[in-house]
Amino acid sequence: MAERIENRSIVSLKIFRSSLDPARQRLQLAGSLQASGSDPQSLWLGPDRWLLVSDTMAPDVIVDSCKKTLVGITHNAVDYSAGLAVFRLTGPAARQILATGTGVDLRPTKFPTNRCCRTKLAQVAVVIVATAPQVLEVYVDRSLATYLADWIAESSSIYFSYLSEVPTT
Repeated sequence: MAERIENRSIVSLKIFRSSLDPARQRLQLAGSLQASGSDPQSLWLGPDRWLLVSDTMAPDVIVDSCKKTLVGITHNAVDYSAGLAVFRLTGPAARQILATGTGVDLRPTKFPTNRCCRTKLAQVAVVIVATAPQVLEVYVDRSLATYLADWIAESSSIYFSYLSEVPTT
């Protein structure tokens, strides 16, 4: 099942490279290809970039917290909430459905809970996060949200119609 998550606060955080270690410690930022924390959760996008996401905190609160916590560290925290859409896919087929549109190995042994990565899905740039064994979230530019929602729906339909045609032994 796929659903669009509304009203999620999303803040893009970029840290000046010479200040990465103290910033990571102060904010407890996720390591390479990881998602960590709970509120806000940090999603690693690259060596000096993260998304800070929350369902309970307003984006301006997250930005202000970054300013207070990172005093003396050159950084840029920007509210991206209006720029990104988020989809959550749940169930045993979530990984298989997304795997049809990306080169990332989404098997649980290779992409476990709290793993995240930037990649292409259905030919568009996304961030995929494994939030639980059968739950994946996809962050995409809001201008491409309708396209991606349609792609997910069509891929789900194809996947489940294929399953219904496979003979059981």
